[in-house]
Amino acid sequence: MLVGSLLISAAGLSFARLPRTPVIGLTRGTAQDVIPRRIGGWTEVSSPEDIVLPPEDERKAAATYDEQVMRAYAGRRSEAVMLLVAYARSQSSMLMVHRPESCYPGAGFTILSNEAVKIRIGSSLSIDGRFLTTKRDSRVEQVLYWTRFGNEMPSDWDAQRWSIAVQALHGYVPDGVLVRLSTVSQDALQSLNLLRLFAAELVRTSGQQGRGLLLGPANLEI
Repeated sequence: MLVGSLLISAAGLSFARLPRTPVIGLTRGTAQDVIPRRIGGWTEVSSPEDIVLPPEDERKAAATYDEQVMRAYAGRRSEAVMLLVAYARSQSSMLMVHRPESCYPGAGFTILSNEAVKIRIGSSLSIDGRFLTTKRDSRVEQVLYWTRFGNEMPSDWDAQRWSIAVQALHGYVPDGVLVRLSTVSQDALQSLNLLRLFAAELVRTSGQQGRGLLLGPANLEI
């Protein structure tokens, strides 16, 4: 923690002196525009009331986000999937996207498991994500998510802070996005497979600007 704090402090000092080069995945349009209403075998439904949002105090702190897309998708032959895309056009060591590990307990859920996973996107790209099993009363929600900062996808808080600090040292100001998929189910393995499939279809159907938002400018072609 001490080393991390020193690095972040050094990054802040260096950041003030270096050219500030933005690294932006979404260069045109809005997140609402580029996230499709139909994703593979899923179609958007009108009411996303089941989507878990951060508690009010975290929402105020999340002036972090310039845009949030909150949708629910119904599948013809599979469980519904809830989607949250929270996007900020710039990130710093003091302003970072909020991970589900903090907002789910704030919404009354207990996290039963939390593991690092790979999410295969297309034939040549796998990205780092996390898979959580959460529970509130009788509701069990399975959550798959990833975060992106510029072209990097750190899989935990420490890696996230490190990524932003190192990019700042090099004069880069990355944008940031949280992509969170979830479904209500008791079966963790089946849900993980389902959400991985949804993630791959989401990227496939989102077009170039959508891929930039979800994966970063270095991964427009997959």
